[in-house]
Amino acid sequence: KPTNNLTEIKEAVGSIKRDDSGVERVFSAIYMAADQYRMLRAPDADTGQPARNVMLIAFTDEVGDDQDGLESTIRKCRQYEMPVYVVGVPAPFGRAETLVKWVDPDPSFDQTPQWGQVNQGPESFMPERIKLNFSGARNKDADPIDSGFGPFSLTRLCVETGGIYFAVHPNRNVNREVSRNETAEFSAHLKHFFDPNIMRKYRPDYVSQDEYVRRVSSNKARTSLLQAAKMSWISPMEEPQTRFVKRSEAEFANELSEAQKAAAKLEPRMQALYDVLKLGEADREKEVSPRWQAGYDLALGRVLAVKVRTEAYNAMLAAAKRGLKQDDPKSNTWILEPANEISVGSRMEKDAENARALLERVVNDHPSTPWALLAKQELENPVGWKWKEDFTDFSPPGNGGGGNGNAPAPANDAKRMMAKPAPKRAPPKL
Repeated sequence: KPTNNLTEIKEAVGSIKRDDSGVERVFSAIYMAADQYRMLRAPDADTGQPARNVMLIAFTDEVGDDQDGLESTIRKCRQYEMPVYVVGVPAPFGRAETLVKWVDPDPSFDQTPQWGQVNQGPESFMPERIKLNFSGARNKDADPIDSGFGPFSLTRLCVETGGIYFAVHPNRNVNREVSRNETAEFSAHLKHFFDPNIMRKYRPDYVSQDEYVRRVSSNKARTSLLQAAKMSWISPMEEPQTRFVKRSEAEFANELSEAQKAAAKLEPRMQALYDVLKLGEADREKEVSPRWQAGYDLALGRVLAVKVRTEAYNAMLAAAKRGLKQDDPKSNTWILEPANEISVGSRMEKDAENARALLERVVNDHPSTPWALLAKQELENPVGWKWKEDFTDFSPPGNGGGGNGNAPAPANDAKRMMAKPAPKRAPPKL
């Protein structure tokens, strides 16, 4: 029920129970509350002023399963001048989903943390970030980062009605990475957070769908970025083969050809992504929004870097099949190492320079933002390759001692008699 008693408000907030249904109808709840208590905003017959000022406060940890009710909820709340305030979660940068840490509330079950998928984003009407993973043994894109804002629909509801969206996370730290281990239970893991004062000028466009589409259509850089963001996930070559042993010319050439297949599969997908983004280059300098500037430059810079890295790998292998200069006559192994040099084509060298320029522009023009963080991560990966000679000993290994004739160790009965692990339950729909 409506109240202006602070103690009652605190008690009501403290009594909120965890919802295990996995269904979030936050827009329906706000619409119904505004409609139910609209009489409090009816004008007084004598003064003409509403009987009470009313604000609606919602607590939620998701984006809401009924976002199609956003426009009607905005109209209802604006009709009765009821500002909406939401205490919710930060939206992950350019992503719809995050992973929430779940520990079984029943101690009789396995207490090992598990991770459940939850919709908490994106921060903009449409994702404005390409789906391109990072290369390397541990994919850096697997861990979402903070966008600096709340989920789009809920934040827009607050903005349009004169309220505020409060993005709350128990592990927020703008000074360092946040690990999965330290992430609180029932919270999403966001690896990096950003200063809200810096992020303020990168605010998404909190407008209707029609107005958003109109603004996007006004600039080719925006249009191409959104088109590229809609394309399916692309992963760079995962741990491509870099060591090639030359037992014979035929075996060496065959091994190089097999390694080229990974690059051959990726090259056309990267070219398609690049072609889409390239269409927006003509309007890039007309763009005045820092958010769209950073988004486009990061996307084109990353795509160019991965494109060059893939093409250079393929070209280096092709050149090796034609013959490699051998400095040490004992060498029988060739190792391909990452390097910032491009020795297999002037076009690739120019593309590599453009990629570095775009990524450095993002780092310099948009410091301490999600775009700068991702640009730095891409710059850490050299775009080229170089060959290094090595030697592999083909001598057969010596026979092992087989335990030197000793009797096998006795069975560990104590370990066998240990208590069975607690049963494990899968997380519910979060």
